Amino acid sequence: MTETASKEIPDKPSIVVCGDSFNIPPDKDLTVGPGLVFRNNAITCTKPGVIKSNDKSVWIDRNNKRYVPVLEERVIGIIIGGVLDEYRVDIGGAHVAMMSSIAFEGATQRNKPELKPGNVVFARVIAANKDVEPELACVNKKGKANGLQVLEGGHVVQCSLGLCRKLRQHKSPLTQPLFNHFKSFELCVGLNGRVWVRSDTTKHTVAISIYLKRCEYLCVADAVMTLKQTVRALG
Repeated sequence: MTETASKEIPDKPSIVVCGDSFNIPPDKDLTVGPGLVFRNNAITCTKPGVIKSNDKSVWIDRNNKRYVPVLEERVIGIIIGGVLDEYRVDIGGAHVAMMSSIAFEGATQRNKPELKPGNVVFARVIAANKDVEPELACVNKKGKANGLQVLEGGHVVQCSLGLCRKLRQHKSPLTQPLFNHFKSFELCVGLNGRVWVRSDTTKHTVAISIYLKRCEYLCVADAVMTLKQTVRALG
């Protein structure tokens, strides 16, 4: 007889340990994220941390030093080479990811982006298995870009995985101060511990990058104070 989980997924972030199991609500189609596996009609924790969930997914929030690819996650990758019709992409994981040269909206064998080592892409993980190299694509399931693209210019900031998840939250309190201080800037957050920043001036890009790094170990109020000081210092 198969043993089933007796606990429901907590409504609020809760500390869990390896082996903890939770029922999946029958009315929800949740994506199982990092630190969890689907087993015996329930999700089981494979890593300790804080379990979090929203309407679409459930995951374990913990500051891993190395990114573990998860299906459908958005990541920022750096092209490091090409093999035939595929690009080799560094996403900060244990293995280099692969991406087809036509994995872009409207791309064909005759009309496709020509990427070089050092180019930065915002892509979707379309295959994630511990036994094979992860695969990426710059299109969603419907073949549309929907924000996935080659990122031109700007600067890539290395952040912790936990901070990147906080930055990707809807109306994140960490990003609001940036809207208060800068009229024009772009921010692209990958769940693999990378943030791409571009603004109207190099000084503002530097200020935003420093602010993001300070958010790792300062509260929002202190990080904002540092942001103001940096902006004044850079003129």
